[in-house]
Amino acid sequence: MNRLLSISKFRLVLVSAVLLGTLAAACGTGDVSDLTIGGTDDAPKRIRMIESAQIFTEDDMKSIGWKGQRDFILEYPGASVAKWGFLNQKEVGLLIYGSAEDAKTLGVTAAEGQTFRREPDGQAPDNDSIDRISCRDAAGASAVKSITGRTAKTFSASYLDPVIGESDESLAQSRVCSNRFPTYNDYTVIGNIVIMCESDDRNLTEPSTNCAKIKEWLIPAG
Repeated sequence: MNRLLSISKFRLVLVSAVLLGTLAAACGTGDVSDLTIGGTDDAPKRIRMIESAQIFTEDDMKSIGWKGQRDFILEYPGASVAKWGFLNQKEVGLLIYGSAEDAKTLGVTAAEGQTFRREPDGQAPDNDSIDRISCRDAAGASAVKSITGRTAKTFSASYLDPVIGESDESLAQSRVCSNRFPTYNDYTVIGNIVIMCESDDRNLTEPSTNCAKIKEWLIPAG
């Protein structure tokens, strides 16, 4: 059963600050698609707010190569589609809303929650408020993505079924994840959709081409 996505007062204040910063940057340049840097110095988060009158669908994302996998576990108020998948061999979470206004408000709240890193270690909050987690070993050499919802923070080396808790591979690979980082670090709001992106590199705070290029892919010039 889906669990309600809880947003703390602190996180709501953070969302408001991000929105104000984005608008300020847009007013300063005349281009609302300008990049805004959020997060921290150690873990920068790249946020893009792109105006579009077009109402995008899941099929539009599929047309540019996004391959949807499964629905998210948590509930995302107002979203008609909330699932994760792959684009250019990197994970991309997709939230689709009925309007651009909902994407800018409800969608930004959701994206801020799913890219939130606690201080001072930059890991995911020690609760079930983040859908997608990448588990790193002590050296940061390996990343195992997992859906939250299993007890004792136990994960396997393949994607877990959120209902029955079985993996596509043997559960013998299961292990406890002690270094839990949000899979998504950057996000882009374009029209009525929000995409949340995994980094291009193994360092989860590096930039994402998918989040940077989504406008030209969905709205080609000409």
